[in-house]
Amino acid sequence: MLRHEHIPRDNINQDSFIPPKKKKKKNSSSLISCMYMAASSRDMAESPSPPNKATKEELLSKSVQELVINGGQPPDNYVYKNSTGGGPDVHTPLNEIPVIDLGNLKSSATTEEEELEKLRSAFSSWGCFQAINHGMTSSFLDKVHEVTKQFFSLPMDEKREYSREANNIEGYGNDIIFSDHQILDWTDRLILMVSPEDQRKFTFWPNNPTDFRDILLKYTMELSLITEVILKAMAKSLNLEDNCFLEQMGERSKMLTRFNLYPPCPRPDLVLGLKPHADGSAITFVLQDKEVEGLQFLKDNQWIRVPVIPQALLINIGDQAEIMSNGIFKSPVHRVVTNSERERISVAVFCSPDSDIEIEPIGRLVNDSRPRLYKKVKNYTDTYFQYYQQGKRAIDATPMVQKSVQELVLNGDELPEKYIRKDREGGDLDVPLVEIPVVNLGLLLSLSTSKEELQKLRSALSTWGCFQVINHGMTPSFLDEVRDVTKQFFALPMKEKRKYSREADGIEGYGNDMILSEKQILDWTDRLYITLNPEQRRLKFWPENPKAFRDILNDYTIKLSMVTEVILTAMARSLDLEDNCFLDKYGKEATMTARFNYYPKCPRPDLVLGVKEHADASAITFLLQDKEVEGLQFQKDNQWFKVPIIPEALLINVGDQAEIMSNGIFKSPVHKVMTNSERERISLAVFCLPGLNEEIGPIDRLVDESRPRLYKNVKNYVGIYFEYYQQGKRPIEAVKI
Repeated sequence: MLRHEHIPRDNINQDSFIPPKKKKKKNSSSLISCMYMAASSRDMAESPSPPNKATKEELLSKSVQELVINGGQPPDNYVYKNSTGGGPDVHTPLNEIPVIDLGNLKSSATTEEEELEKLRSAFSSWGCFQAINHGMTSSFLDKVHEVTKQFFSLPMDEKREYSREANNIEGYGNDIIFSDHQILDWTDRLILMVSPEDQRKFTFWPNNPTDFRDILLKYTMELSLITEVILKAMAKSLNLEDNCFLEQMGERSKMLTRFNLYPPCPRPDLVLGLKPHADGSAITFVLQDKEVEGLQFLKDNQWIRVPVIPQALLINIGDQAEIMSNGIFKSPVHRVVTNSERERISVAVFCSPDSDIEIEPIGRLVNDSRPRLYKKVKNYTDTYFQYYQQGKRAIDATPMVQKSVQELVLNGDELPEKYIRKDREGGDLDVPLVEIPVVNLGLLLSLSTSKEELQKLRSALSTWGCFQVINHGMTPSFLDEVRDVTKQFFALPMKEKRKYSREADGIEGYGNDMILSEKQILDWTDRLYITLNPEQRRLKFWPENPKAFRDILNDYTIKLSMVTEVILTAMARSLDLEDNCFLDKYGKEATMTARFNYYPKCPRPDLVLGVKEHADASAITFLLQDKEVEGLQFQKDNQWFKVPIIPEALLINVGDQAEIMSNGIFKSPVHKVMTNSERERISLAVFCLPGLNEEIGPIDRLVDESRPRLYKNVKNYVGIYFEYYQQGKRPIEAVKI
């Protein structure tokens, strides 16, 4: 089920379509499920001394550990202001959570039967138990505790080497901020995917402590064996075949590890270490702090403190096991409280089914006396994350899988309200068509003509922020092949396309908008996102049908990489700078992502947009437009303009990060995509972003008395971008001085 092997400390190679060369640091958008979800709690007292309000930039840049070191009251963003989140009750009772001896599950028939009954009772009433005699020694568990403490004790600069990427929880960090109203957890975390093995991102696995990786692998290997014992015991306790739960986990089941640090908190009556939630896993293991309590479970509408048993593992059911058991086993709501005097650490490991496995209630658990309570669901963590953002339990959701826009059109469904602009304005259909500047790439490389073409480039990027590029080295027939494989993919049967569905809380793969709130207005488009560079690619999202898809996309990537270098060099020359000044900030670990877009016909193009107004987070963006159907519009001088189609051209626009580097000389333009009532439309956008470890800021020679510095230095700008984008704001405003 979960297979492990010793892994060297260097990164591992994966299949790639680029000829072998020196491998870069892994930097794909791993789409991992958030293993927690908001639930309600109880009333709390108001703070006698008002907390300070932290800015977005401070919250994004500071760990909770740093907030504590700097002293003062918790920022307002961490404080529960009413009974919705629930400040902890200091009088919460301590209760003896059921204790199960795992050794007895493998002993004589009589002893095993007694222990199985205890397990069934624990999971159906509490949803959890403390496991003893699990096969790991106290001294080994002490080592797991120790490497956890040692990691969080490292200097902040060293911990930040493992910082999570944008819109992704894997790595070191704290809460992703989605809205101004979000209440944050008083915790710093290190989250690592352990299984499947080919999904490990060793970029985030600490090299210090030196034995961290080996201990983590040994620990999770032991937990894999225990997982199999528990899942079989769950089946036996319900008089089912031994493997019925194991089969729903699949051959590529997931194991995600979360190392937690809860620093001392001056207001434990107002701040939670971890908000109330139920897990999206099948089962979860928690290794608690040996001395400091903090975990609480909700039972019969009362919070119960979990006692510390140093040699025990706390095991709880997640939503997916509740679904498989048809509600017999309960996925419990739990939370973590803070402590004013002592810090606390813990290690949680989440075991979830393979994303490609469709889970459902086991057939023998559905009958007349216990009807089917849950639908079939695939990649449950996707649904889990969407509902988590709304403060709801995903297991209570009715629509487990969101329809694609293509399905809405094919089924003749009524236009859903969530796609309609509430201002009743999708866009002006009568905007003027304007000749976007055209730049000849060949002339940029010619000594005799480059000066004139460089001036055109500078003018285009400082006024429009975009241009159409011709003579770029790709033949019209090759561009037609790129368009053809795009159309062929979206023409596949829905079942075939869903093989490449995106995972939870991430954009890579096939799908449409991730639903983060009930008020969100969705784009009328289906998409396929793929990370192209760095070269450690997640090939499970690269379609094998059409057969030519991968080879054509790989060729297109190589060609665009060369064009990118030419454009960034030309941008520097147009400003009389050293050739490499933009390239140096772009970095050797730059990211390139492709977004294949499909815009079905829309019955109300006056009310619905294909893509909402936005500016890109990239340095530069390439767009291959549909050959026949217009749709893209740019905003200039507060007026919208239609972009004409030049079939052999690529449209290139500057993104926010190039605007920052140029100190505002080049403009990152706002643009949108219109819908069409009569014709479908396709396009392919490729986003070129500086490496996440690159700190970008205005180039020094572009800052002087006549043009003062306009932007702060920023690292991992896309993290800020995503948080502001969800609020319909321009994220570049957050880094303006």
